[in-house]
Amino acid sequence: MHTLNDSVLSIRTYPAKHQKYRKTICLYHGWGSSITKYEEFADMLADKGFTVIVPELHLHDSRDALGAYFGQEIVERHFWEVVFQSIEESSTLVQQLNVPREDIIWLGVSMGGFIASGAAAKHNGSAGVININGSGSFLFSEQFFRSRDKRDDLTPEEERRLQAYDPVLQEQSTPTLFVHGQRDAVIPIETQEHYVQQSVGTNNNLTFFKYPFINHTVSDQMIADTLLWLEERF
Repeated sequence: MHTLNDSVLSIRTYPAKHQKYRKTICLYHGWGSSITKYEEFADMLADKGFTVIVPELHLHDSRDALGAYFGQEIVERHFWEVVFQSIEESSTLVQQLNVPREDIIWLGVSMGGFIASGAAAKHNGSAGVININGSGSFLFSEQFFRSRDKRDDLTPEEERRLQAYDPVLQEQSTPTLFVHGQRDAVIPIETQEHYVQQSVGTNNNLTFFKYPFINHTVSDQMIADTLLWLEERF
């Protein structure tokens, strides 16, 4: 593992551990997590022959990390800010890596899943996208969260902002894997199911694995199924 800090983006790189050529995976962590907590997952992917890039995210690690993450007001204020900025920064990351988009797989967990889906939509023609316990349907997700939490409706400006990045509104041909716990109480599976329903006919290369007894966590089986999907396709 190597850490690169420069004036653009700070990333951790996990080189592929054998010579068989594979793609590059850009791995995004969840809200309030850290690049240091993804070392084991990154190593697993590198063991399979993938080069893994874990970018530091806005308001995390060395990038103006918040003192606390899980107060409701803090999440409401900053969650989409981090998602949108990370999607924008994906263009910088592609340039920084000097890797063609067709060789990049976007992978994320929870908030990172939102980012991965957004980055894949921004860079249509990428090798693949894997969204674990996140959603590729941004506007629907925020409407769902607000209804669940008994919050005010979105303003027209807020709706437009979400729609500008919303993967479900963008036609894609990227091979896609969704992995989600059916008992997820944080990012309910309905938010991901909405993407699947809306993308019928526009994304025919989509696999959706559902796990009946899993809440907002990543089980060993979910990891194993993700690795198998990668192994079969790349």
